Amino acid sequence: MAFYPAFLDLSHKECLVIGGGVLALHKARAFVELGARVTVVAPRVKPDFARLRGVRVARRKFRVGDLAGRPWLVVAATDDEALHARVAALCRKRRIWVNVVDRPPLCDFIVPSVTRRGPVTFAVSTGGASPAVAKFLGAALRRRFGPEVGRLVNELKKLRPRLLAVPMAERRAALTGLVNARWLARFKKEGPLAAVEFRRRAKGLLDRSVRAKA
Repeated sequence: MAFYPAFLDLSHKECLVIGGGVLALHKARAFVELGARVTVVAPRVKPDFARLRGVRVARRKFRVGDLAGRPWLVVAATDDEALHARVAALCRKRRIWVNVVDRPPLCDFIVPSVTRRGPVTFAVSTGGASPAVAKFLGAALRRRFGPEVGRLVNELKKLRPRLLAVPMAERRAALTGLVNARWLARFKKEGPLAAVEFRRRAKGLLDRSVRAKA
């Protein structure tokens, strides 16, 4: 099964989590961290749900009426397979995106193994074929790339207006000199000191591009 990879803006969007166990807790926490408005429905929930800021918890069984407000995303994470199939069918009838944990055929979307490094997000998916492999590859990325990746991207973000102001050929030349393993290694080793040198180097490359254009 093939899925279209995409990153969604969940800020201020309604998300419904059906289930009160560990998996449901992980899903609800991820939604909260991204600024979603989260409702959890389950007869029993883990105590840690109370620590999730702003989450509404309904301690009861799922009802069809829970979909009346047309949540943007629905996640079903229980041990009730009949409920999972029912929720998936109800959501598809209403054109609401649904994810049933560990059941790709019932899903409109699946959740990859995610690693964040500041503004950088690595997402690994096997299309639901082997979550264990996705987690293994995600762990490998976490070992390979640390906070230095985020630092590099943050510096480039500050430069973006100047980069866009120069012709494409000069922009590519400048980026070749700035986006490479050498700078990643320096950010990892030197931290803030590398950022100072990076800005100086970037200024030199961009000033050279402006002079060449003139």
